[in-house]
Amino acid sequence: MLVCGVSRMKPRVKRSSRELTVAVLSLLWIAACGLAQSNPKPSPGVNRDALIGTDFEKRVADYMKLHQQALTGMKVPKTTDSPALITEFQHQLATKIRALRPNARQGEIFTNEVADWFRRLIQQAMSGPPGVKIRASFQHAEPIHGIHLDVNQSYPDGLPLQSMPPSLLLNLPPLPKELEYRFVGRELVLRDIPANLIVDVVADVTATKTQ
Repeated sequence: MLVCGVSRMKPRVKRSSRELTVAVLSLLWIAACGLAQSNPKPSPGVNRDALIGTDFEKRVADYMKLHQQALTGMKVPKTTDSPALITEFQHQLATKIRALRPNARQGEIFTNEVADWFRRLIQQAMSGPPGVKIRASFQHAEPIHGIHLDVNQSYPDGLPLQSMPPSLLLNLPPLPKELEYRFVGRELVLRDIPANLIVDVVADVTATKTQ
């Protein structure tokens, strides 16, 4: 009877052992899946420059919302209106924009990553086949030395608005019609045209050396 009792218990022990093994393996599998989900691998093929460009576009769009808000209630003069009327409009619009972004500082749109990206884009354009024409265009432009422009500052009266070589503009992200790129010495300036206002600046764009 005792032997039979033992023999009947053995299958029960074996079944418990198998169940325990299965349970442990299941727990290990669940833990491994959870670890994989908590530490996902970066998606292959993600273009970092594309992400930076998207961030730049968003920052420009945010500024344009502010620009449109500042225009509320203002009558935009025509190009045929008197210079004095246009200048007065610029001053009023610039004042309203400054009031909407009183703490604006360099780098809000041209962040460090965006600024480095622009330097690379400019260097690529200057190093490629169009580089000769771009340099020639800068050499024919009126030189600007020792000028630094600050964010929220009006573009100074009498300071030349150097034209941007088309071949260089093609290598830079497009802008809304109210904004433009300008080079002032070795700085790349983002200018609000209707307000004649400096929106942001990239300092030391060394690829644009024309001195």
